[in-house]
Amino acid sequence: MRNILSTLFAFLLVTLVYGQGKESFIQGGFRYTIDRYGDVYISDARDSVAVPLSEDGTLVIPSSVEYGDTVYHVKMIDSGAFGCMPDIKHVIISEGIEQFGKYSFYRCTKLESIHFPSTFWTFPECNEFLIGCCNLKRITVDERNEDYASPDDCNAIVRKDEKKLIFGCLGTNIPPTVTAIDFGAFGQCEKLESIVIPEGVRVIEPCAFRNCVNLREVSLPNSLEGIGYSVFNGCMSLESVTIPPNVSEIRGHDGFYAVWNLFGGCYNLKEVRVDKRNRTFDSRNNCNALVHTATDVIVAACGASVINKSIRGIGDFAFAHSSVRKIRIPKGVRRIGNGAFWMCEACNDISVDPRNPVYNSKDNSNAIIETATGRLMHGCRLTRIPDNVREIGDSAFYGVRLPSHLIIPEGVETIGTFAFTRFCGLEYVKMPSTLKLIRQNAFGYCEHLCYVDMSLCSPKAEMFAFSGCKRLDMVDFSPNMGDIHQLSFSGCPCEKWVEAHAQQVNGGLSQEGLIMRSNKEQNY
Repeated sequence: MRNILSTLFAFLLVTLVYGQGKESFIQGGFRYTIDRYGDVYISDARDSVAVPLSEDGTLVIPSSVEYGDTVYHVKMIDSGAFGCMPDIKHVIISEGIEQFGKYSFYRCTKLESIHFPSTFWTFPECNEFLIGCCNLKRITVDERNEDYASPDDCNAIVRKDEKKLIFGCLGTNIPPTVTAIDFGAFGQCEKLESIVIPEGVRVIEPCAFRNCVNLREVSLPNSLEGIGYSVFNGCMSLESVTIPPNVSEIRGHDGFYAVWNLFGGCYNLKEVRVDKRNRTFDSRNNCNALVHTATDVIVAACGASVINKSIRGIGDFAFAHSSVRKIRIPKGVRRIGNGAFWMCEACNDISVDPRNPVYNSKDNSNAIIETATGRLMHGCRLTRIPDNVREIGDSAFYGVRLPSHLIIPEGVETIGTFAFTRFCGLEYVKMPSTLKLIRQNAFGYCEHLCYVDMSLCSPKAEMFAFSGCKRLDMVDFSPNMGDIHQLSFSGCPCEKWVEAHAQQVNGGLSQEGLIMRSNKEQNY
C-alpha cells in the first residue's frame, strides 16, 4: 500500500510541476526552463540574470545543470535567450546542446566569434538566430559534427549534405565546395562592403543579402543559375549588378510581405546589366532593368531603370520600393503586375502614353488607370483622382505621402486591400456616396488619421479596414450603417464605440450624435 501511495504522490508531483506547463529556475547566471516532458533549455533571462562573462567578454553556455537531486541535460537555447546583450564578445556552446531557437543571439552587436559543438543538428528557419550581429567575424564548427561544418576556416556554417552555406558573417570566405547560399544567409550583415561569390555556386536563395546596408560590390559567378526574390533587398549602398549568362530563374513569392523585388530598397543602384550570352534575360538598350527576353516583361528594376518602347509588360513588384522618380508607360505595355510600383515614395510624376489601349492617365492625373475597369492601379503624392475611377486598387497608395485631407470623388465604389496603408500625414477622409466596399487594411496604420466621414454612404468594411489607426477617434456614419466587421477598427480609439454602435444601429441616433459620442467615448 505504501508503494502505491508513493507512486501516486510522485505522479501528482510530476503533474503539478510539468502537467501545467513549465518550471523555471536560475542557477549559475542562467535561467533554465523544464518543459512538460522533462527536457531543459536555457531561456530568456535578460531582465533578471547577469549572465557569467569572463573578463574578455566570453560566454560559455553549459550543456548540463544540477537542480535538486537531478542532473539535467540542456538540449536547447531558447528563442531570444541572449538577444540584444551588448557585452557578449565571444560565445562557446558546450558539447551536448542540440538546437537553437529564433533570435538566440539577435543583435548582440559586439559579438565577434562563436563556436558550435558537434552535437547541434538543427537551426531555426530563416537563420535568424544571429541576425544583427554586425561585428561577427569568426565562426567555427566542431569537426566531429555530422551535419554541419566550417571548412577551410571559412567563418561560415555549411550544411554538409547539401553543400549549402546557411550562415555567413563579416569574415566569411565562401569555400569552393559550396553550391548554394541559403535563405537570409548574410541577412543584416550591416558592415559587409563587398563579396565575391565563387564559381560552383548555382543558387542564391531568397533574402540572402537582405539589409546589408553597406554592401557596395557583389561579384556573381558564371555558374549561377537561379536567384531568389529579394536577394538584395535593402542593400541601399549597392551601385551595380551584373547578371551572369546562365541565370535562367528569378524565383518569385506568393506572400505580400516578402515580395519586394530583387533590388527593393537599393536606392543607390544605377546599373543593372545582363550578360549578353544569357538566353533567358536581357537588359536591352541599357535600360538598367532585368527583362524576360521571351515575353518582353520587366522582372526586376531599380530607380534608374527605363521602360523602353519594346517592353510589353511590367512584372509583379518589379519596381517595388525603388527610388524611381518618374514613371512613363509607353503605348506597347499591355500588363502591369500587382504592386509593380509599390512603395515608390520618391515618385512624383506618372504618365501613360495616350495611345496605350489598356491604361490611361486621364487629365494628367499622375496615376495609372486601367481603362476597361476604371481601376486606379498606382498613384503618387501628386495624384489627383479623376472622375472616371471606380476602384482604388490594391496597394495603389501604400506608404505614399499625400495631403492631410483626402476627398475620394463620386463614382468610386471599392477601396482595395492596402490601398492607403501607412498613408503618411493623412488626417481626414471623406467617402463618396457611391462607395460600396472597403477591403482589408485599406487604411491600415495611418497613424495621423483622426476623422473618417462616411455620412453619405453605407459601405461594407472588411476586417482590419482601419486597423492600427491609433488616433482615429471620430467616425461619422450614415443613419443606414453598412456591414462593419467587428475588427474593422481594431486598435483604434473608437474601436469599442463602433462595435457598440454596430450592435444598436437601428437605435435612431443622429449623425451629430454619433460624432459627439465617438469623441466622448474614445477611451471606452
